[in-house]
Amino acid sequence: MTRGVQFKHDGRAIDKMLKATIYIQRKDGTGKKDDDVIDFYEDDDYQEMVRIKYSTPELERNATFYLPIPRAINYLGDILKTFRHDADPFEYVQVSTQIHPSVLYHVSDLDSTEIRHLIEDTVEAAIRRPVRRVKKD
Repeated sequence: MTRGVQFKHDGRAIDKMLKATIYIQRKDGTGKKDDDVIDFYEDDDYQEMVRIKYSTPELERNATFYLPIPRAINYLGDILKTFRHDADPFEYVQVSTQIHPSVLYHVSDLDSTEIRHLIEDTVEAAIRRPVRRVKKD
């Protein structure tokens, strides 16, 4: 059963909403369970900050940290630029947000500054838009 959103007295949501996810897929990947994943969460406890969770099943490692929104977008941009130079290359990057359709890019597409900026802009828009979950009936 889906739990409704709880709100603080000032109207802000208590729960930390997942705003965007980046799935990073290797050539020999067998599905989402093998993807590296970067999740971007809204966090009302820290205004203008994003909680980022990076998970890599291959190395069985997770890292969670906070960055101001502009630095979170720079972090994403830096990662996108490195993919073409990886000795054990990724093949696809999938961008999924709460407010946009999911889009799959081939890593070679990331050579384009326009595509990298499009991904950054999509994630930033998802982070900054005041979207709230609604209770399902």
